[in-house]
Amino acid sequence: MSQNNKVQRVPVIYKNFKPLMPTTPARSRKWINVGKAVGKRNKVGVFYVQLLQEPSGYDTQRIVVGTDRGKAFTGIAFGSKLATIVLFHACLPGFYKSNKKKSDRQSVTGKMEKRHELRRTRRGQRINRQVAFKLRNHREKRFNNRRQNKIPPSLQSNREMELRILTEMSKIIPISEIRDESCGGDTKKNGGGISPVTVGQ
Repeated sequence: MSQNNKVQRVPVIYKNFKPLMPTTPARSRKWINVGKAVGKRNKVGVFYVQLLQEPSGYDTQRIVVGTDRGKAFTGIAFGSKLATIVLFHACLPGFYKSNKKKSDRQSVTGKMEKRHELRRTRRGQRINRQVAFKLRNHREKRFNNRRQNKIPPSLQSNREMELRILTEMSKIIPISEIRDESCGGDTKKNGGGISPVTVGQ
């Protein structure tokens, strides 16, 4: 997850953790220098200031959040009518996998495939292939209890990451509305497939 460096506004909260209207970077620096506020960072790494004195007003303008969802990346923008407050370029954990270093985190789909591979290996080690097939230690086939109406783990992790960003930012920015991009349905020409972006929307 990366944050755009061209931030035009700095979030502001009162000492009771009530979000106020964001201010300019110059004014926030002035507040910190004179002891009127202290600078902090939230859990997603966004810098904000917390006022130690009574603010001049509690009125806020309309702040809208826009999300541009993709399969491996999602863009999130917080802005008002006059300025952009903060921009996010989130690398989603469901499908995204960095090839720069071996120590980089794996995608959720890769972890699920590895878990399936290890499970098949463990099951194969319990079979005695020296005896007849019907005498081997095979578990009888049960009913199919694995197909349920659930969101795949990769897509669920993506949506939860986006929700965490919105939740943390709502604590320091008075959000008025959240707008999400409307994704299409069937993506294959035969109409038999649905895009991973659309699932769980």
